[in-house]
Amino acid sequence: MKLKKVRLPLSIVKYLSGENRRMSILSIFGLTPKAAVIDDVVTPSASQLLKHVIAGSYQEAERQLLSASDEERERRLHTFSQHDDAVDLAQQWVRSRSDLSIAHTVLGASLIGKAWKIRGSAYGSNVDPGAVEPFFDLINSAPQSLLKAASLDAGTADPFAWLILAEVRRGGDRDLIDQYFAQATARVPMHWPTYFRYFMVTTEKWGGSHERMFRFAQESAEQAPRGSAIHFLVALAYCEHALTLEANTVGQLRNASHADRVSTALYAWLNATPATLEEKLHQPGDGFRAVGLNHFAVACYLCGASKEAKALVAALERKIMPVPWAWIAEGRREGIHLGFVHDRVQRELARA
Repeated sequence: MKLKKVRLPLSIVKYLSGENRRMSILSIFGLTPKAAVIDDVVTPSASQLLKHVIAGSYQEAERQLLSASDEERERRLHTFSQHDDAVDLAQQWVRSRSDLSIAHTVLGASLIGKAWKIRGSAYGSNVDPGAVEPFFDLINSAPQSLLKAASLDAGTADPFAWLILAEVRRGGDRDLIDQYFAQATARVPMHWPTYFRYFMVTTEKWGGSHERMFRFAQESAEQAPRGSAIHFLVALAYCEHALTLEANTVGQLRNASHADRVSTALYAWLNATPATLEEKLHQPGDGFRAVGLNHFAVACYLCGASKEAKALVAALERKIMPVPWAWIAEGRREGIHLGFVHDRVQRELARA
């Protein structure tokens, strides 16, 4: 599977690489954004998982993971996999409890996380040659642990979601990815992590197409029950599409048909009606909820669902994530600090 180039989100590159220090230049002239940018939302539970594994409290770590929702467990696994010592810690857990499925899943996820940290997020032609071999050594080791995890627990779908990710990262055998998707959904029909990983395969930047991406997101949402995170795929699709457009053509997404699709998905995800939207938005939630609200805010804005966009932007309380706000940045100032993207959107919505 060949990775396609898309319009690079330069503002996110600048933000994450530390170029936001140029923000001080704007401050001299009294130009400061109202919104703050946060890289991610690490929940207390995610931090506790790491502490439990470090301490060897494996029974408590297992309980915490298995008692979480599918989407929150995915975030906890992802957060753990980004730790510098994740692979070593997971290997210790496997040695201690080789019969435990979740321990092998954590090891597989950690191998993928470490591989990607070594490789970096650059396009293949820009990857450090010295990172290629260790990347493939790690990414090719992950399936063994994940397949072991799947064999130890016939009811879990998590290993297959990570197997899809491993396969995408190491080249993308489409038939194998389809098999993993089928095996996961046979065990857990509406398994969010599996749908999310498979969604990646449908995007243009990972060898798919806009048509295929939108079709998968829409068909999946139509099959999903109210309250399912799978409705979030519709927002993801519109944000991904905006990433590939030039800033002056983003407006082409704004029409009644698109607005209806994204707002319908929003209400279904929140399991809410328009009359109770504001109440639902201000209910406490986990880290995954924050990611969803950011993507739905941008998607509703892009598609012209102004009422929902206003409520979502207000619910963010001027704290946004780099993705997907960087994907709709315009001009030099917004490239320096993504808070200006939020401020522009908020002004536009106030006039809508």
